[in-house]
Amino acid sequence: MKFAASLFSILLFLNGIMLTFQYHVFSDQLSEEDKVFNYDQEIEVIYRKGKLIVNHHFTDLPQDNVKLIWPTKSKKKACLLDDVKSCERLNEQLTQLKAGDEEKQSISYEIPISKKGLTSGEILRNIFLTLQNGTPVHTKVHISDETKSGGQWFTGLQLVGQKTLDLVDYSMYSGYGAVTDLYWQKQKLKTVFENEQVTLYSDKAISKDLKTELNDFSLDGFNHVAIMQSSKKNSATRILFTPVFNVGSIEKKIVMSQIGQQYDFVSNNNWLPIAVASFITGKEIGSDKAHEITQIVNKYMTNEQSKVWKKSLIAQKGEVISPKVLDKLLSKTLDLQTSFFEMNDNDRTEIAPLLFEDARHVYLKDNEDEDTQVIFKDGRIFYKAVPVLNGLGYEVSTGKNGLYIESDTRNFRFPMSESFYVYNQKRYNIISQPFEKFGDDYYVEEAWLVRLFLVDVEKSDDKINIAPSAILN
Repeated sequence: MKFAASLFSILLFLNGIMLTFQYHVFSDQLSEEDKVFNYDQEIEVIYRKGKLIVNHHFTDLPQDNVKLIWPTKSKKKACLLDDVKSCERLNEQLTQLKAGDEEKQSISYEIPISKKGLTSGEILRNIFLTLQNGTPVHTKVHISDETKSGGQWFTGLQLVGQKTLDLVDYSMYSGYGAVTDLYWQKQKLKTVFENEQVTLYSDKAISKDLKTELNDFSLDGFNHVAIMQSSKKNSATRILFTPVFNVGSIEKKIVMSQIGQQYDFVSNNNWLPIAVASFITGKEIGSDKAHEITQIVNKYMTNEQSKVWKKSLIAQKGEVISPKVLDKLLSKTLDLQTSFFEMNDNDRTEIAPLLFEDARHVYLKDNEDEDTQVIFKDGRIFYKAVPVLNGLGYEVSTGKNGLYIESDTRNFRFPMSESFYVYNQKRYNIISQPFEKFGDDYYVEEAWLVRLFLVDVEKSDDKINIAPSAILN
């Protein structure tokens, strides 16, 4: 510690004036284990052959119990003893900070690496201690390389300064947000552009036009990242790579890296995080499908609804995001029930339209059927075909000649692309299609449901009841 203190005093001029926000966020409605909070941190990393020694300093801690989330590879965990109070909140198992008034805690640990030394171009991932339910507001990272390997270190934070001394190579980084990874490469790159949002590194200069575009470029709510011009594909949270520098590629890299860290996405397809990123930033990002989905929703909403929608998405940070979750949020925003995102949770290029649903409970023969969905489109009413027809005693299947709906006595085939249907081997011409496919599911129009499948549909303020027609009883 004496060496570190001496080193930092020598390089004090590198610190500058750092603006730090320190505050707590607590909720009286949450259990103690679930309370969220913010804190600041300063991380000293000393690289010796075969290991990284980390001295991790936390400040502005809450008074409640705090669980420690250790890096998987961490070894030799210990409390850093500065005075008699330094370790009084740390339990013997080193798994949590006990409730107490002390707002600071310093902890040391080691991250083993190859005895052969660092591998150029390797990302050291998730190597820093974190606090459960805690979010770092401001982070400083000091890196001291005792092996004097040269090269260049990256954290994703802005580089404050670096210096080569007799005993070590030293670098310091500072900025807002968390740091989870380190990256080192032997080849040094030039800083070709830097602002509060991004630092670009390359071995060649960028054009004046690109600098002009980047000077006007900003993304609200996103932490600083480092982006290297490289064909390397696997990026880290705040350490990114792209083969080409242009505003579009830079924007997408920044947004997608941090959106992926802020939400837990659950979906069958990659359009979901791209669409969420587009909604939050108000920018067109990524695939054609994501772009079309965001356009459909944005065109429908008023300006006020758009603000509410964006705010609801931002409020979901740290939570699971799935098509079903988005549908609930959108339904609340529009005050109309929809399954738009679930209908498009597939790998097809076709986009299911934005449809709205009847919120009433649906009953089949007086028994509630939660699977039967009722939607509105172009003044027509549609029922989700499979559950309602299964409930009426029909089997539904698809084949090369269309949609088949069969019971013991009544058999239908609907070619879908032709203006006729077949009933019990007899052909009937039609003007409109009884069925339409939205997303992965077929829907039958209410008028055709009544006419072809001989049912009565009775509606009240809170329910819809579908039952075999009275003339059959």
